Amino acid sequence: MSVEEKQHDRMASRLAIIISRLFMGEKLSVQALSEEFAVSARTLRRDFRERLSCLALKYHQGAWSLSPLHDGIRTNRDIIHFARVTRTEQLFPAMDNRLISVLTDASVEPPYIVWQSPPGHKPGPFGSFWRITQAILERTLLDLTVSGHPYRWFAPYRLIYFENSWYLVGEIHQQVQVLMLENITDVSLTRRQFLRKRRIDMLTGDHDFIHSLPHFQYVRTVLAENDN
Repeated sequence: MSVEEKQHDRMASRLAIIISRLFMGEKLSVQALSEEFAVSARTLRRDFRERLSCLALKYHQGAWSLSPLHDGIRTNRDIIHFARVTRTEQLFPAMDNRLISVLTDASVEPPYIVWQSPPGHKPGPFGSFWRITQAILERTLLDLTVSGHPYRWFAPYRLIYFENSWYLVGEIHQQVQVLMLENITDVSLTRRQFLRKRRIDMLTGDHDFIHSLPHFQYVRTVLAENDN
């Protein structure tokens, strides 16, 4: 193999490794890569600006990464975040790059099946589910009708799926409230926004609190009766 061919092989290998790391969501420092691959920083800058110009990249504080504006592209970091949100991460020995490679390989028969019971009332593609989602993301107060009762200026924090049902957790009148999504008939976004409280954010991720969701209204009713 000629010297020129060896140089091209090293460059191809270097670019392949860089691309792989970018799609795993890593932020790559030119200085660190220069030491790792024993090439100049100038060569690496040319890699990113010319040889990898087909990718939507961003440069920030000395590091290159895949731009979030690259529609349709999801990195391993995004997949790990999704697994944590949906709590599927706890089902596997480790949610690492090797497992993600197996899970996302459409060319082979999937080695796993994760079965979860569907909700008794599946939310539709339009309507209250997405309006509530929008309000949570934008921190917007809601006006709701739940089983015929109005809830005005409701601050939505999380939609939580537990034991075949969706629950909306939020705050109203300075108190935490839990509502079953299937009982919510009307949802209107107001023009008012709210400040999220850290204690409520932490509460929505608490194991014991989530397990209490089906009984929340009953417990609240009993406590209210005892207070009276």
